[in-house]
Amino acid sequence: MRLLFFQVAALPRSARERLVAVAFASLLAATLLPNSRASAAAPWVYRGLTLPRHDIALDFGFGYGHEPDPGPDGWGMNLELRAGVAHDFELGFRIGFRLDDGGQLTQADQYGRPFDTETYGTVIDRVSNPELRFRWSVARSYAAELGLELRAYLPIETNSRFGIMFGLPIALRAGIVRFDTGLYVPILFYDPTVTRVSVPLHIWIQAAYNLWLGPLLGLRFESPGGHTAYPLGFGLGLQASRAIDLRTWFLFPDMNRDAAARDWGIGGALEVRFE
Repeated sequence: MRLLFFQVAALPRSARERLVAVAFASLLAATLLPNSRASAAAPWVYRGLTLPRHDIALDFGFGYGHEPDPGPDGWGMNLELRAGVAHDFELGFRIGFRLDDGGQLTQADQYGRPFDTETYGTVIDRVSNPELRFRWSVARSYAAELGLELRAYLPIETNSRFGIMFGLPIALRAGIVRFDTGLYVPILFYDPTVTRVSVPLHIWIQAAYNLWLGPLLGLRFESPGGHTAYPLGFGLGLQASRAIDLRTWFLFPDMNRDAAARDWGIGGALEVRFE
């Protein structure tokens, strides 16, 4: 280091000035240029079921619901806050807003929540019942991850009731492909009690480092009534920067009924993370 100092000092003044200018420009470029891929957030298929500790995520979503009977179509908005409060443990809060009469009838706020097909416990008021969520990543490896989840639905909508949901989220990874599945059991305390047993299957392909897409499948057993619903959709996500994701989807909520393709929703969401 001392030898380098004397070598620099021995340079002509103009050469030293150019050297300082180059060093300053290099420092400025390293400071202002975007983060390299190595320091960017992990691709979607490799992300965990929960946020890292101390991270916070804000989701802003808009959805459009189409249901010809009784109609009309309408718009909704979803707001969601999640926080990694401890290692492998996440808390979340969600609330929806229906922006017009059609948004109320179609519950369009749920379409502003890509890629969560497990939205329950709401009716058709302008503001949906709030949802509290607790998720714990119990076990994780490179190829698989298992979690435990509990959601609570707070009854602020007219004629709604308190509800809870028990969940067992599972993520399976194989190269550039990820399978999000699991078991979800919402229980709504009406008279009689309303219960669902849902098994989603979302297949994600990491098409590029910051782009993922895939089909959304599943089946849902409904009680009372004995009906089995088959949701079907397609999702697309883009990691716009280290801390920003853009997500969109198209969803048929139940393909197992008459004129099922006439009942659909589309939506998009912006997620901003604070690390």
